[in-house]
Amino acid sequence: MPVPKDNRPLRSPHEKGRYRRAWKESHGNLLLAFAGLIFLVGLAMIWASPPGTPEIDVDLGTVDDADQVVTLPPNVILIRVATSQLTSEGPIRIAVYDSAKTFGNPEQAIIKDSLVPIDGFVVWEIKLDFLPEQFAIAAYHDLDDNGELNRALFNAPVEPYGFSNNARSLVGPPTYEQTIMQRPTESTAIEIRVY
Repeated sequence: MPVPKDNRPLRSPHEKGRYRRAWKESHGNLLLAFAGLIFLVGLAMIWASPPGTPEIDVDLGTVDDADQVVTLPPNVILIRVATSQLTSEGPIRIAVYDSAKTFGNPEQAIIKDSLVPIDGFVVWEIKLDFLPEQFAIAAYHDLDDNGELNRALFNAPVEPYGFSNNARSLVGPPTYEQTIMQRPTESTAIEIRVY
């Protein structure tokens, strides 16, 4: 009489510690330690970040009355930089760049200036003849007036900042190409929000 077949798989003597071996082969302890390290670095970043300052909504001064027409001076660009940090007495600093090579290096900017905001904004008036055909603008609110953009762990800015075209990037600053503006042919006003 034939022996009935058993459908259960045969258990080999090597099968007993297979999960332990798989953990060792995939460097499980090392991966777990790496995940713990990332968690601790994240906690350190949160702990090291400066205390939040209350943000105040800024009225950008829109004109509702059709009788009021704002005329700009001839042959200029007005750059208005708005901030929500009304309690800070630190200046808003601006830099205008003319190439991708110099972008992000304030020492090589064609225009570099700072003004203390009044009622949450500052305005620069720049002659159009002084600007190149293409340019980019970077601005930040120097809350502690130390002359540099303060950064936290992993080089993330902790002071409000912004760029022309109000360009933002998920990781790091936007590229020069994202912030490029063409020199206008007639007087115009642009606004950059720093946040």
